[in-house]
Amino acid sequence: AVGSSKLNSFQKRFPDRVITVGIADQVMVGVGAGLANGGRIPFVSAASCFLTGRALEQVKADIAYANFNVKLVGQSSGIAYGELGATHHSIEDFAWLRPLTNLTVIAPADAWETAEAVKWAAAHEGPVYLRLSRMPVPNLDIPNRSFRPGKAEVVRGGSHLTIIACGTTVHLAAAASDRLKAEGIAARVLNFSTINPLDEAALHDAAATGAIVTVEEASVRGGLGGAVS
Repeated sequence: AVGSSKLNSFQKRFPDRVITVGIADQVMVGVGAGLANGGRIPFVSAASCFLTGRALEQVKADIAYANFNVKLVGQSSGIAYGELGATHHSIEDFAWLRPLTNLTVIAPADAWETAEAVKWAAAHEGPVYLRLSRMPVPNLDIPNRSFRPGKAEVVRGGSHLTIIACGTTVHLAAAASDRLKAEGIAARVLNFSTINPLDEAALHDAAATGAIVTVEEASVRGGLGGAVS
């Protein structure tokens, strides 16, 4: 029951590669597991709040525990649904998914990283959760970028403190660093787009700056903040 102009154009080009399950997220995850078991590489896409909440048992048992090659794509993550309220906000998904065995959790920071993460996920053998937003954000101005899952990306250099962010908040952290620089405060900014596995080496380096601040469009209880702690 999820439609968009991009999905519809894809379906017109590849009608045999789109399966519409309807408002049945648990069933959809199970269908994805079956397709993976048959040798396909399914991208199972739905609103994050329902994909990770309603279908959590299927994600845990059918995908993560079974280590099936399924790519879970959470749409409209965080509070992107706005006025639809708490039932549609997805701020608990990190806490639910981080503990699951075998599941790589990625929250891309911008359109460039999203495209790279999708290509990486398609080539990666194993379950992946891509946490995407519907909110437009600018591409980060970083020369010679390369997407390295499990590795933090340095967005701004600095030695006074470190701001660790992911997803839609990374560009805000970069802007905050620029403002702090004008006040003589050098704030390092790290893009932790991979929530699981976490780049612990980068965290150890960040601790050397004396202070760490985490920024995320999620609950700090079990989210990026909890992981960093």
